[in-house]
Amino acid sequence: MSIEKLNDEVLEGVSGGMTANLKAAYACIDGVYGNGEARVAALRRAGFDPKVVQGLVNDLLKYEKVAKDVIDGKYGNGEARRIALEKAGYSYNTIQNLVNNMLL
Repeated sequence: MSIEKLNDEVLEGVSGGMTANLKAAYACIDGVYGNGEARVAALRRAGFDPKVVQGLVNDLLKYEKVAKDVIDGKYGNGEARRIALEKAGYSYNTIQNLVNNMLL
């Protein structure tokens, strides 16, 4: 499952909706802007704040990792899952929605 399977509800929970910065974050994940200093320079040339975009990249990858952990059973099931995710600081609905999309 790739991160592009996120739907609008998940995106809303991650970053406030699909913005130009979020599209740039997806492009970074896909390697469009390169890595390291090359990425920073390319994002600046394209008119983006590299710190903002990298923050979104990190958030997207973190949410994907948590969703994979849910699928692997690391957060339990049912109400136990909800409690564990919320205790860890995640929105249950956001993560569960991503899990559902990953399993499609």
